[in-house]
Amino acid sequence: MKAYINNQEIPLEIKSSPFSKSLGMMGRDSLEGGMLFPFDSIGERSFWMKNCLIPLDILFLSNNTINNIAHNCPPCEDNYCERYTGIGNKVLELPGGYCDNYNIKEGDSVYFE
Repeated sequence: MKAYINNQEIPLEIKSSPFSKSLGMMGRDSLEGGMLFPFDSIGERSFWMKNCLIPLDILFLSNNTINNIAHNCPPCEDNYCERYTGIGNKVLELPGGYCDNYNIKEGDSVYFE
């Protein structure tokens, strides 16, 4: 699967099972493209960077429109990690700084193929 934002093609990994959603980017030192977390309905979503090894941009999407971006979220190895929240039925993680590099902002549309 691929996503397109501002004509930028992004290959995707899909995390749809509860286990894969909870594991996410934990323990990984790279992300080629993006990681998509689909949900059945629009609601408040909360993500953290526990045991992640690289910074990430976390995008919250409602009906394929970006409504919140947590930019360049740092890895966390502590017992208490900051939570990044937003409303959406999809969450897209991209390598840290990706949104700034490609001028991706709140209100942009995301197309999936």
